[in-house]
This record gives sequence, C-alpha cells and structure tokens, in this order.
Amino acid sequence: MSVHRLQSSPMNAVSEEPVAIDFDGVVARFGALHAMGPTTLSVRQGEFLAVVGPSGCGKSTLLNMVAGTLRPAEGVVRYKGDAVTAINHDVGYITQKNFCLPWRTVEANVRLPLEFRRIPKAEAARRVRIAIDKVGLGGFEKAYPRQLSGGMLQRVMIARTLAYEPDIYLMDEPFGSLDAQLRTRMHGELLKLWQETGATFVFVTHDLQEAITLADRVVVMSGRPGRPKRVVDIELPRPRDVIDIQSNPAFGAYVKELWAALDVH
Repeated sequence: MSVHRLQSSPMNAVSEEPVAIDFDGVVARFGALHAMGPTTLSVRQGEFLAVVGPSGCGKSTLLNMVAGTLRPAEGVVRYKGDAVTAINHDVGYITQKNFCLPWRTVEANVRLPLEFRRIPKAEAARRVRIAIDKVGLGGFEKAYPRQLSGGMLQRVMIARTLAYEPDIYLMDEPFGSLDAQLRTRMHGELLKLWQETGATFVFVTHDLQEAITLADRVVVMSGRPGRPKRVVDIELPRPRDVIDIQSNPAFGAYVKELWAALDVH
C-alpha cells in the first residue's frame, strides 16, 4: 500500500462544508494567567477534528467555550453562526469527570438528558437500550454508580451522550480510563456513530495514535498560552478499521509528524 501524502492545512482553510464551530481570536485568561490564545480556528460541519497538545495548553478550554461553560476574555466563539453567550444545550459533552447521579441506576443516568428534553418514554427507552449496549454495559442497567468501576462509570457518561444524539459531540479524553481492549472497541463504535449520523466531533486526546485513527484533521496546540501551531490533514481511507489502519505505512508517518510538531522535551 502506498504512503499517503502528508499535508498541513492553513489555520483558516477554505472549505465547501459549512462551518459548525468558529473560534475567532479567542483568548482565555484565569486571573493573571494567560492560558490560551489568541486562537482562530474553524471546525467544518460533519468533520471529525482531534486536538492534541501538552497539558495546560487549552484543549479542554476550547470545548468549554463551545459548551458555553466558559466565556472568552477576548474574541468570540460561534456555533452555527451565532455567538455562544450561554450554556449551549445543542451539544453533547463528555468530560474527563464522572457526573453520574449516585441515586440513579445506570439506565436512569443514561436517560437523564432525554427526560430534560421530554423525549417520549418508548423512544427514550429505545435510545437508552442501544446506547448501553454500544458501551458494553448490557446487564448492568439496574446497577448503581457505587457498584461500578471507574471505567464503567465513564462508559455510563459516554452512553448518556450517545442517547442524547446531539449534532455536535465534544469529547474530552473520554476513553482515558478504559482498558486497551474496550478502548479499541469504542474507537470502532465512535467511527460507526460518526459515519451513520453525520455529526461533528471535536475530540481532545493526549494519544497521537488515537487522534490519527479517528480524525479527519488533527490540531496541534502549542504550550501555554496554547494556540494552534499546526493542523494536519489525515488522509487515510474511510471507512477505517481501527486495527487494520495502523498497518498502513502512512499511519507511522503521521505519528512522527505529529510528534515532531508537538516538540515536547
């Protein structure tokens, strides 16, 4: 198999696809600390964008701004053309933390956002059942958070977002606590979900191989104050088999390119 040509995209590459998320000169400050930016970056509708970079560079901050839980000190974040000025209920957000309610079962925790949206009971039950099966928690529907491991709790959070079926998924290292086998399985399920729904994904990770396996483009953030220093197009064929894709000669070349761009010493 021939090696695909490696390309780096301009930060504001013109695309025929409409823009789903637009970071326009965004700066984040926490007190006197200049944490991130200025950052200018567009996320195309329907693309799978991965964000990598050293700890503290602002990867999670970008997601928080799209979700509306953090306001930029400068600049503006736009979601489908409108400035994000409050909590953005149209996105699904899987964070690094577990927010399972201890008094609700797995099934009830996954169903929670559907209750807020007043989804009919039969449809909610269908979505919950499918989401729980996708993350490998079948048989644990009636279990409570105290009865689950940390990795299982994270799977509950993933299932909750899958059941929500948002147009945009914000994912902050969602598979970090999973074992290698389940992590690989979830990569496959995530790609299948992306292909079936046409949703937009913004996926934060420290794992370069994970980013390459999943993404259309990978944004490499600089050290603090973080800003995009490079955007690499991942020109590997789709649909992707999460095991076979790593044997593609271009896969290793992308790992080397991204590692060099990180320039972590």
